[in-house]
Amino acid sequence: MRRAVLDPSALLTWFDRGDAPGPTRLEYEQGLLGVVAPRELATHVLGALTTTGEWQPDQLVRIAAELDRLGFELRDPPLDEVAGWLARGLSTSQAPYAALASSLDLPLMTADPEMLFRAAAVARSAADG
Repeated sequence: MRRAVLDPSALLTWFDRGDAPGPTRLEYEQGLLGVVAPRELATHVLGALTTTGEWQPDQLVRIAAELDRLGFELRDPPLDEVAGWLARGLSTSQAPYAALASSLDLPLMTADPEMLFRAAAVARSAADG
């Protein structure tokens, strides 16, 4: 099984309304992908959904339950790695994902173009799986 760190932008693609599950989610559901993420992943995802104004409270509650059910491996990234990524220009919400990926020598899957640019050493497009 391959492993990867998923950031909120990549995970949000799993909840696009009306679309069939993408290749990354299918790979996860088939047990072929292990997902590692910082502990605050669910909070970041729900916060991002809330800011769009497109999601109703009952939908957010269902997504929160789904995030719990997914059972990702949640870990704290090393603070020295977080500091290094902050120094490279990542935001405080982006740096923990790049730090976790780099510290574990795992690819970071993202749909965030800025993250792809600034963390190119560890990031790959979520669409590329």
